[in-house]
Amino acid sequence: MTAISVDAIPPENIVKQGADWMLVAPVPDSLAPAAARYSVAQRATLNRIVGLPEVREELLGNRLRQDRVCIAIVEGQIAGLISYRMDNEGSVWPDPARYRAHFGPLSGSIRYLLTQASLKRGGADELYLEGFKVDAIARGRGIGKSLLHWLGDEVVRRGKRAWLTEASSTADAAIYVYKSVGAEIVKTISLGPLGYVFDRHKIVVMRWTPPADKNET
Repeated sequence: MTAISVDAIPPENIVKQGADWMLVAPVPDSLAPAAARYSVAQRATLNRIVGLPEVREELLGNRLRQDRVCIAIVEGQIAGLISYRMDNEGSVWPDPARYRAHFGPLSGSIRYLLTQASLKRGGADELYLEGFKVDAIARGRGIGKSLLHWLGDEVVRRGKRAWLTEASSTADAAIYVYKSVGAEIVKTISLGPLGYVFDRHKIVVMRWTPPADKNET
């Protein structure tokens, strides 16, 4: 993998910077293809619908809404990311033609509809956190919390009331990080037979709302 030249990143796109890392948003055109591939490769909920990371990259890694993504670059590589849906549109979106070409007309259409169902989340007054990952190489620097703080700033900038996300009820590490920035569990949902499709049988819904001082800025 070719190292990213941080000198080529516009200064106005650098959200935060450390000794050997930076957060970048919106994603510059030069990094959009790599960010799209990274984003879809880590979406494990699509394993049973689409397949392994390389298949997800082929089918979903071709287009990106760059203003809905913040990437973490560590030692010249993308090593973390957070992305959101807004007004029923996500940072990546499926192309039905690619699904039919890969899986065939019937299977491709069914898998496309299942993918669409898995991606449609959140209400009109919310941002839905659809992708969040920090690689092992990037941990221990506060990058995860910094990405979540960026998402909180986006809530205010977009004029929304909250961000919402879902996590497996057994994802203790993710739930802990969400709670550390002020998110709260608002409900627990059993998926029943659909749990097999989405690789999780019970999920918690978590919601973050801006502190009063953020709303006043």
